[in-house]
Amino acid sequence: MESRRWSGERGPGGVSATTPRSVLARTCVALFALSSAFPIAAALLGESRRPLWLGTADVAIATCLFVSAVMVAARARTHVTDEHRIAAFNTSQVVFAAVPLLLAVFFVVGGRVDWRVLVIGLAWRGWLLLYTLPFLIALVEDGQAH
Repeated sequence: MESRRWSGERGPGGVSATTPRSVLARTCVALFALSSAFPIAAALLGESRRPLWLGTADVAIATCLFVSAVMVAARARTHVTDEHRIAAFNTSQVVFAAVPLLLAVFFVVGGRVDWRVLVIGLAWRGWLLLYTLPFLIALVEDGQAH
């Protein structure tokens, strides 16, 4: 049963099993999305309307994100190929498109957004995403190949 579970064969109910590495990579991607929502929400709410729990939840999820990203990088370090790096470069072009988008938001609603929270929160997450992108792609593709 265990060998079939991680072999990529179809399990009960026709659901395809995935590798633990692929699960880790997908969890990391989900944590990136969830974690990025916190600085966006905090920046839009403003300091006076921001609930106290938001900061605590942000730090907790950000810690989980960072730990999962380190694990992804460590586990995929030897699996990354030039094809993964090229795919990561192409994907990074989409991520970089966020910069002019943020500038447009700044000009339209600049005074209603807490930019200190938004820029700090998204900048380190963006750096971490770009750093781990080749590793994430390698692990997700590894999960699809098995």
